[in-house]
Amino acid sequence: MRNIYRLFLLELFLSISFLSFSSNSQTATFKQTIAKRFVKQWVSMPQEKVYLQTDKPYYSAGEKIWFKGYVVNAATNLPNTLSQFIYVELIDKSSAVISRIKIKKDSLGFAGFIDLKPELPSGNYALRAYTFWMQNIGTDFFFKKVIYIGNAIDDFVSSKISYGKTLNGKTPVTILFSNASKNPLSGKNVEISQNWGKDQNKKITLTTNKDGRISWILTIDSTDNSTKIVEASINETGLKYKNKYYLPNFISDCDVQFFPESGTLLNNYLQTVAFKAIGSNGLSVEVSGKVFSDKNEEVVDFSSSYKGMGKFIIQTDSGVNYYALVKSANGIEKRFSFPVAKLKGIAIHLVYNRGKILYEVNNSTSLPDTSLFLLIHSRGRVLLTLPLFDISGQVSETLLPPGIVSFSVIDSIGNTYCERLCFVHNLIPPTITMESDKTVYGKREPVDLKFNIQSALAKSCEGSFSISVTDSHIVKPDSLTDNIISYFLLSSDIKGYIEDPASYFTDNQNLTREKMDNLMLTQGWRRFSTAEVVKGIYKEPGYYMEAGQALSGKVLNLFNKPSKNCGIIMFSPYKSLIKLAQTDSLGRYLIDGIEFPDSTSFVLKAKKSKTFGDVEIIPDQDIFPTSSVYIPIQQTKDSVNLKDYLLQSKEKYYNDGGMRVVNLGEVVVSADAVKKEETHYYSGMEDNKFTSEQLEKYPGYTVFEMLSMVAGVQVNGQDVTIRGAKGGPLFLIDEIESNNIEDVAYLTTEDIEDISVFKGAGATMFGSRGGNGVVAISLKKGYVRKAETPISLVSVTPLGYQKPSEFYVPKYNIDSVRLNSQPDLRTTIYWNPKLVADSTGTVHVKFYTADKPDNYSLTLEGITNKGEICRFQGMLRREGY
Repeated sequence: MRNIYRLFLLELFLSISFLSFSSNSQTATFKQTIAKRFVKQWVSMPQEKVYLQTDKPYYSAGEKIWFKGYVVNAATNLPNTLSQFIYVELIDKSSAVISRIKIKKDSLGFAGFIDLKPELPSGNYALRAYTFWMQNIGTDFFFKKVIYIGNAIDDFVSSKISYGKTLNGKTPVTILFSNASKNPLSGKNVEISQNWGKDQNKKITLTTNKDGRISWILTIDSTDNSTKIVEASINETGLKYKNKYYLPNFISDCDVQFFPESGTLLNNYLQTVAFKAIGSNGLSVEVSGKVFSDKNEEVVDFSSSYKGMGKFIIQTDSGVNYYALVKSANGIEKRFSFPVAKLKGIAIHLVYNRGKILYEVNNSTSLPDTSLFLLIHSRGRVLLTLPLFDISGQVSETLLPPGIVSFSVIDSIGNTYCERLCFVHNLIPPTITMESDKTVYGKREPVDLKFNIQSALAKSCEGSFSISVTDSHIVKPDSLTDNIISYFLLSSDIKGYIEDPASYFTDNQNLTREKMDNLMLTQGWRRFSTAEVVKGIYKEPGYYMEAGQALSGKVLNLFNKPSKNCGIIMFSPYKSLIKLAQTDSLGRYLIDGIEFPDSTSFVLKAKKSKTFGDVEIIPDQDIFPTSSVYIPIQQTKDSVNLKDYLLQSKEKYYNDGGMRVVNLGEVVVSADAVKKEETHYYSGMEDNKFTSEQLEKYPGYTVFEMLSMVAGVQVNGQDVTIRGAKGGPLFLIDEIESNNIEDVAYLTTEDIEDISVFKGAGATMFGSRGGNGVVAISLKKGYVRKAETPISLVSVTPLGYQKPSEFYVPKYNIDSVRLNSQPDLRTTIYWNPKLVADSTGTVHVKFYTADKPDNYSLTLEGITNKGEICRFQGMLRREGY
């Protein structure tokens, strides 16, 4: 690990570039100190970013979300991180985790899928991804993507909610119910409950009218911003239905914040002030307004230009306070306090002009300008530390890396006075071209594509890529949501929800630059504090870099104190895995060097010799970060018509053998009781076993008579040996050790449920006691003896990695498959997360078309080994379109 960090340190040092300027030795020493402190920040806690490419922008219940995960170094965008696992979660609007999977890195990165249950309710969900290490910087920098999931499968009962106009906190609500034939569901009792206010636990029952409608009045508290949920349920004979409705915010309100450029508003200086208006639903609102002095004199007017953001120039006077009157687009006017100007401080002003970033520093302190420095860094890589002999100057944008760049004013003792962010638009992505073997494709025909990736910066474009091909008629790509470029350069470095992040990358025109600059002024860099790093203050990591899998926990003795030097035996039926460990001075144990897929169980046994009483083993539980994620209530893109997509997905679901979802009412099932075989912690790990059915064939037989039938077991009266062991085996009766052979001798097959024999490695889970083998006897229910699992023995099933699975693509080169009458209704025509470019930058793709003659949209994304971000969108023409 130390050698890896040294390589990382060397890489960062080599990547630091300084612009030319003259300086004395003291200045040079200070520059080196600042550079070293930023390098130490990334060495002590190298940060990571995760991005997911999904096969589609929205889904239907019953489908799979296919994804490819890209993990890169947050400073360099190089795919050379140490984390070997990512976690991917599907979260609903109430912050409940619907699904959580763990993906293990292979030679081509991270790829997996999430199964969507056919009964999943329609609505917006969040897809979240992160590494274990990324928890060190908080959930704000996890990958998040809002996706819409519709459901046309669970249609036995359908409902639609609507709202009337809110008046004095009262909102009329109507829910319309219909059956699978779209006929009204009349005369049904519907129980209504809500999750807020005094009526939270109070339920009301309403009966649907002839139109299948119920109506009532909701009371909404305008000061309560929590997620409000109404639940409706029908519970009648032959009919069960339950649905949650996430209410929008009915209060037409907004909040406006003002942000002086670089964080400091100074008196008697012309300065830029940015603003951002957010509605009560968490989304932007367009506003206009005026700034007034405390004498009600109008100073300046303003209006938002994009997503509730804008900026204006103002000069404040000493001793004067200011306020703003703001009017939203719906005509509501509110008063907001304006930032208080300071008599002393430092601010920096940036302007872009013809490929140059012009800067000007306003110094309203007693410090001479020559004692200050201009610090420029990009994602923590120092680019320039310049003495401010001149308070104004310029930097060529071509000398700066693409993405967010920070300009700060600091002094020689490590104080930071202000910080201003700008976005550098000089990304030169690799050029990607596509060649197809045909210009137009027919039904169930082969497609052969060749992509060529050429870089203007590097000789080789070798790397890892993924491609999605979808039906362009019913799968409408969202051109404004995050893609691999907008995410790695923008969204991944900013806290908070960004609306339509890709819209800031549509072109390089001045209007688009102005939108991006307003975003920089109002949201900004938050991965770490520039001021703290300049002072040499670093955050210590609390989470480890997950390079492998492990089991850990603690062992306590009889007096509830740590049991040190206690032996641990771990056994798992997965690959017959056996591991030994020992607790440390704190009673902690760690079993590493293992790997296991999901649903793998482990048996852990703690044993300490020459100790009074039994020890207790307590495994560490999987702990995951909080799942609070902002998800817009309304559909992400209301203009997208999902009806055709959902109907085709429903038809495909049934054609593929999917089961119809029906919510049954209460039923009574009568049947003869069936004996159920009990499951023990050692079930499935024994070498031989007599089940209850087998024992019934030998009525009245003793345990010894049954054991004599087992190969490798020798029985002589009441003496039993297994495979030539020196002593007798350990006997367990209902998982409790029996020290008296007479306890075993009088038992017959009428008393016994099953007998398990452990002869080899499986016996090691019982510790030294199982050295001569183990015979475990389970008594029938109702027998006097009661089983108790010792506290030194425990079974755990931690979250393991998802087993790889491939996206299914029909092989129509086989006649029987090509001529099959079952319709090919794929909406994702092809998905491949494991594309590799060779040394010439060439990637080959082959697949077969589906039945419908719709054109196909292609999206290829990836990262080269040099950290270059790649993205390509194309189209394939189909016959008859």
